[in-house]
Amino acid sequence: MKRVAYLLVAAALLPISAASAAKYKVKTVENGGSIQGTVQFNGAVPTLPEQIIGKDNEVCGDGSVIPNPVVVGDDGALKDVVVYLEKVGAGKAWPEKPYEIVQLKCTFEPYLQVVPKGVELTIKNNDPVLHNVHPFEIIGDSRRTLFNLAQPKLNQVNVKKIKTRRGKAVELACDAHSWMAGWLYVLEHPYFAVVGPDGAYEIGDVPPGKYKLMAWHPVLGTREQAVEVGANGSAKISFTFETK
Repeated sequence: MKRVAYLLVAAALLPISAASAAKYKVKTVENGGSIQGTVQFNGAVPTLPEQIIGKDNEVCGDGSVIPNPVVVGDDGALKDVVVYLEKVGAGKAWPEKPYEIVQLKCTFEPYLQVVPKGVELTIKNNDPVLHNVHPFEIIGDSRRTLFNLAQPKLNQVNVKKIKTRRGKAVELACDAHSWMAGWLYVLEHPYFAVVGPDGAYEIGDVPPGKYKLMAWHPVLGTREQAVEVGANGSAKISFTFETK
């Protein structure tokens, strides 16, 4: 009996697993507010290594590419940033749309997108060459393979569930073409925006409250700020990334 009691106490002290933790709930948002802002880059844009397009040139093209470029506009606007609220327990529903990755001319389209945790992702090969899709969940300094999918045929379509454990960022690679790169960012709620070429973002229908607002870039890492959204209010938060 003593051993049983000890085991019960020990189990109670263990961290709550992701499966048993409270999940995001969809509900009507009353008096929701919004968050707007911009994302800028300050300093010299990092010089990143290029990779030669050395295979299937009739489809992939010639020359060289930077797999994960840092794209900065003339006014300092930083593209390809995911801005999101770190924790939201309940709120609006995810948009009803297909989530898919298309391989076209040896690139992943889109390069970056946010998907719901556990989503069934449609993967299409629009090239007449072999692609081998290999996504990695990024957990700190480690990478974990999610699956390894060969698509040798033109117009081949497969559906795979994105089963992450602790990471949000998922790096997309092609084992057949080393220069191909793309990203999924996995969230449990739809309070996010993907920053375009103008550097601007907006997150709407936010339940009133205090939050931690995050900004993540595939190369430059993460920034965070506190934000408070009032009922029917509007908060303005901007981020600046700099060369380390």
